[in-house]
Amino acid sequence: MDTSRTLVDHVSAATMRYPFKVWGFGESIAIHGLLAAGGDAQTYAVNMLRRWAESAGPLADEPLAHVAPGVPLLDLYRLTGARQLLDRALELATVLAATVTGRHGARLHRPDLPGWDREVWVDCMHLDGPFLAHLAQVTGDQHWADLAASLLLAHARVLQDERRGLFSHGFDDASGQPNRVFWGRGQGWALLGLGDTLAALPNNHPARDEIVQRGQALADGLRRTEADQPGCWHTVVDAPHTYLEPSVGAFVALGMQGVAGDMALARRALVATERGINAVGELTDVSDATPVGSSVDHYAHRGHGVFPWGQGPALLALARAARGESA
Repeated sequence: MDTSRTLVDHVSAATMRYPFKVWGFGESIAIHGLLAAGGDAQTYAVNMLRRWAESAGPLADEPLAHVAPGVPLLDLYRLTGARQLLDRALELATVLAATVTGRHGARLHRPDLPGWDREVWVDCMHLDGPFLAHLAQVTGDQHWADLAASLLLAHARVLQDERRGLFSHGFDDASGQPNRVFWGRGQGWALLGLGDTLAALPNNHPARDEIVQRGQALADGLRRTEADQPGCWHTVVDAPHTYLEPSVGAFVALGMQGVAGDMALARRALVATERGINAVGELTDVSDATPVGSSVDHYAHRGHGVFPWGQGPALLALARAARGESA
């Protein structure tokens, strides 16, 4: 399948058919992809973001406020200059600044939810760091850049395996132990979190060296675990008996140049992503919403289908390639 404007339009149309209900990890990146795609897709995303900005209640009262669409809000603010969008972004940043951290220094994903109240999730790396670093660019307030680096690296220090470079999906702050399952999409969230935060931080920011080092270690881990089918990874990347999960390749196609500049690997992942898109623009066989689990089997037996956390990274990678940028 040729990387073209037609392909971007097909993937955009399929993404707009998804029944968006609440903001979550996948919804945010999907709306970001629709904004980047332009045309009717951009109009759809603009209308969705504006409706949310106008109608959502106070974010301080919403336990899941931290999954609200921070980067898309700022993208739209840059396009329109609408103060309400910036106000919502600042409200979200204030919520992030006040979130509960564990005794090991990383932010807890759902401190309000019994059973998950001590858990750190890798997914949060892509929502927190890039948004706050972009907010620092927009406002000129470097406090937000410092918070971006702090939240990002606190997660990385408890989740990244220092020998393999790969990221555990979760970390139990009570026991002080990661779950030691290297979930494929989790590598993608970490990859984008590291690369997108790095791109938005000031060139002289003291966190840059550690972010680069951790990103390159992750890239090395992804190179070592690439499946026999080029540009593909298993849903647990070091467990070849688990199924191939196409959203991982979409994340690699999108994020590899941000941390390692490995364009050959990014191109293989983009080709595999294109191959996984069906005739109506859907990236198929993506694993469903996946909570942190304690065993590889928990991930190996997840259902799969078409979801915004597959459509979003695929759309962003394809839109960039269609613009003639490095893929």
